[in-house]
Amino acid sequence: MTRAAFSIFALIWALVLLPALAVAQSKYPAQTGTVVDAADILTVEEKAEITAFLETHVKDADQRVVVVSVESLGNMSIERYAFELAQLWQIETWPGEARAILLIADNERQVRIEFGPPVRGTMIDVRSSQMVQRVILPAFRAGQFEIGIRAGLGELFTMLDTGVAQASDEVRYLSDFIFDKRMLLPLALLLVLIAICVKGHSPCGRRRT
Repeated sequence: MTRAAFSIFALIWALVLLPALAVAQSKYPAQTGTVVDAADILTVEEKAEITAFLETHVKDADQRVVVVSVESLGNMSIERYAFELAQLWQIETWPGEARAILLIADNERQVRIEFGPPVRGTMIDVRSSQMVQRVILPAFRAGQFEIGIRAGLGELFTMLDTGVAQASDEVRYLSDFIFDKRMLLPLALLLVLIAICVKGHSPCGRRRT
């Protein structure tokens, strides 16, 4: 590469690529600790209590979870935002046997748990989503963010302890339930046809006189 070409490339990098990279990273908060409350939904005391709880669990179970709140997802899906945040924070390099980010989007009223290897996968995602709906969001709707986070973390650590096998059982149960609900429509149509036939109307033929 000639000196002139290198200078042009350096100018393009300085004027275009670096600002674009800065804008992309500005959408995500910096990882400043185990609780990153960018949306300011916790008091100082609540943040300290959750931080102590997380750090104690790291020592006892070697499972690392970071709680992060953001004001807005910036027109992104929470799944995409959580994935890109995990990539930016390099979750795969965190020490510990299990790694996860509990993401709270304040404006969108959404919560997602993004897992790092080796527990990342469809089964654990389904189970964690069920837990969010059952445990965390009801407390958030009542304005009890600290209670929702603590309860959710307790369920999350239990989930990590039991592993994916139990999650697989819950997914199979959920699949069976969905299958049963889908059978309701053909069953209802069958009952309607039987009722028509009993009355002697088409398509079963005319009633005999």
